[in-house]
Amino acid sequence: MYHTNGTNAPGSTPRRRLPRLVGRVLAAWGVTAMVLVGTASPSFAGITGYSVAGTGGAGLMVRTSPYDANAGTVAVLGDGTGFTAECAVRGRNISGNSVWHRISAPASGWISDYYTNTPGFNQYLPNEPECTTTPPPTGTREDRAMAWARSVIGQAYTNGDLGDSNHQWDGWCDNFVGHAYGRAASGYASAIVHYNSLLSRGMIRTSGTPPAGALVFYAAASINGYYGHVMLSEGNGNYITSAATVRRVSLTWPGAPYLGWSYADPEWTGR
Repeated sequence: MYHTNGTNAPGSTPRRRLPRLVGRVLAAWGVTAMVLVGTASPSFAGITGYSVAGTGGAGLMVRTSPYDANAGTVAVLGDGTGFTAECAVRGRNISGNSVWHRISAPASGWISDYYTNTPGFNQYLPNEPECTTTPPPTGTREDRAMAWARSVIGQAYTNGDLGDSNHQWDGWCDNFVGHAYGRAASGYASAIVHYNSLLSRGMIRTSGTPPAGALVFYAAASINGYYGHVMLSEGNGNYITSAATVRRVSLTWPGAPYLGWSYADPEWTGR
C-alpha cells in the first residue's frame, strides 16, 4: 500500500496454465511467381490451427483495441472456436500475458492470447509478425491510466508489468499509481514523500471531487506504517487502490486523514 520500490518482493505470480497444443503452425503462403528478374516474395496469409480456450463458457471478446480495457467488442468467440492470427503486439496485461493477436477470422479485431491454446504463455506464435499498423493508445494520459487500472482490478501481483519485478501490489501504492502512468517506479520512496514533493510544487488541492486519473493522498499514520497512502480517482466518487488485490474503494477506505489530490506529475507522460 505504501512503498514505491524495494527488493526481495515475496511471492510468485499465480497464473492459469491452459493446455497447450504442441504442433506445427500452419501458415498459408501465396504462390511464388517466377519472373525474368527474380522471384516474387510470398505474401503472409495468417496463422491457423489454434482456438479459444479457458473462458469457462463466457467466451472471448474480440476487441477494437489491444490497449484499452473499455475498447468496443466486435464479437464473442466461444471455447473451441478457431481463429486466423495475422500479427501480434504487446498490449493490455491479462494476468501476466500481454500478447494480443490481430485476427481476420471468424471476426476482425483483437484477442488476448491468455484465453487461447497457443503453445507458449505470453509469447508470439512461431513466425507471427509484429503488427506494424497498430495505432498508438488514444485519449489523454489520465484516460489511459484509468483504463490500465481498471484492467488489473482483482490482481495481486505486478505480473512483470513494464519490466518491473513480480512483486505484490499490497504495500506498493505509489508504485501502483506510477504503473498507471507508465512508470515501473514512481521515483519516490513512499506515498507521503510523493505528496510532499507535489505540495512543494503547489500542485495539491483540497476541495472538490478529485477528477478521473487524479492522485489522492492520505497522511502518514500507523495504519499505513507511516508511509502515507495514494490511490487513483475515477472522478465519480470511486477510487482504485492497491491492497491484497487491486480494488475499487470509497474515499474513506484508507483509514487515515485525507490530505488532498493532485494531477499526476507533469513529467509522467503516460502509458
